[in-house]
Amino acid sequence: MTVETSPELGALLGCLPRLNRGELFGLAAAHRRPSAAREAAWAEVRAVVAGEGLERELDQVRSEVAGWATHLATITGQEAGAGMTEMLMTDARREAATAVLDAAVALLLGDRLGEEHRRALLGPWRRVRAG
Repeated sequence: MTVETSPELGALLGCLPRLNRGELFGLAAAHRRPSAAREAAWAEVRAVVAGEGLERELDQVRSEVAGWATHLATITGQEAGAGMTEMLMTDARREAATAVLDAAVALLLGDRLGEEHRRALLGPWRRVRAG
């Protein structure tokens, strides 16, 4: 599965420019402390990627997330009124990028990952997007 062939991954990447300040802060907060579950999930990610030759696909997802995280985008009037500048929004995106990458990789690998590890990687994204 690639970025082009995964509708759910495409939808995640497509909505990134529309994440608001609260969502960004929520995603960033999810990774302020180390997580054994996340580390175990990434150990499986590395094993699956190496075992199935998916390095190029993983690099593509990383590149997409990094491009979004570092892009200087325009901010809404509401964000400007709340004191958010382009640089502050970029900082917020950078801090949220870890949780976004986790979710994107979980979607990229799909059922190649164990359910527990998928949940660990997708959890912060789903909690923030549902709330």
